[in-house]
Amino acid sequence: MGRSEDAKLIFSSFTHYRRWINELIPAVIPDVDVSPQQLNVLYYVRTEDASMADIARVLGVAPTVITGLVDRLEARGLIRRESHPSDRRRIQLVLTARGHEVSTQVETAIAAGIQQQAASLDDEQQQHLRTGLELLEKLMADLEATIRNGTPADAAGVTPA
Repeated sequence: MGRSEDAKLIFSSFTHYRRWINELIPAVIPDVDVSPQQLNVLYYVRTEDASMADIARVLGVAPTVITGLVDRLEARGLIRRESHPSDRRRIQLVLTARGHEVSTQVETAIAAGIQQQAASLDDEQQQHLRTGLELLEKLMADLEATIRNGTPADAAGVTPA
């Protein structure tokens, strides 16, 4: 398989995953209207105790985007802003009980769905899948690192027009 086919497979698998997530979220939490990006915010606050600036960096978006996402999450009662305990100039994001519940419910459903599909594979296929996912994760991390050391065009081997 050539490089072009590899790129198509990666793009296609990300597209399928996004579609699945977009269908899964309302099935898991039908009473809460949240986007995948909003769920990412909840996840990073829950697992990393991340600040708004940290989340903007991880998601690769402008801080104003995170402000809007947090505003909507706060309006839905899933997150709140509090003064940072050691620096009153900083704002700390804290999940409400419902925000924590929503975040863990969706994470559990994602893991269960993936595990259920992977269970249909035999042991050898499951090991190949694990190896492939580890390689994909390394590839994506390496691509991300090239951006920090150059430009996205450099990382893609593209000469700007």
